[in-house]
Amino acid sequence: MTRDVPPPVQRPEQDPEPTGTVGTTGPGPLVVLGLVGLFVGWAVRGVAIRHGSPTPMISWLAVGVTWFLVAVTAATAYLTWRTVQRDRALLSPQQGLTRLVLGKTMDRLAALALGGYLGAAVSVLGVDGESADRMILRALFGAVGAALGLAAGLALEHACRVPPADR
Repeated sequence: MTRDVPPPVQRPEQDPEPTGTVGTTGPGPLVVLGLVGLFVGWAVRGVAIRHGSPTPMISWLAVGVTWFLVAVTAATAYLTWRTVQRDRALLSPQQGLTRLVLGKTMDRLAALALGGYLGAAVSVLGVDGESADRMILRALFGAVGAALGLAAGLALEHACRVPPADR
């Protein structure tokens, strides 16, 4: 056993800044979330029937909230695009990150909701009754809103990209 002390670790004057990029969302996670939503939306009615519960319905409030979120995300995407791409102004890092996270969250939730609405509509196909017709109508309005939300989320992600310096 020696009493030699190991030499101190030499550190550079400054640690290099971490580099990396956050890319836009690809189709893979969105398809998987859409399929999960489709299965859950379809299965909820069968589980409720097996347990003797009333079959769940989609309310106009849920559809309205979907459309409201689409409007907010689309407006944010347009304003971000106008600021970054057209006016060539820079967002603060906090604003850019917040808008990117909003876009990523919106497109993932919209994919899940799109599948859920379509699954709910499929679960009542062939069922007679006025409530089934109302359910299909509400589910289709919700699915259209969710599809637009998916597009708005992806548009917001793309609007957050910083243009090349030579443009």
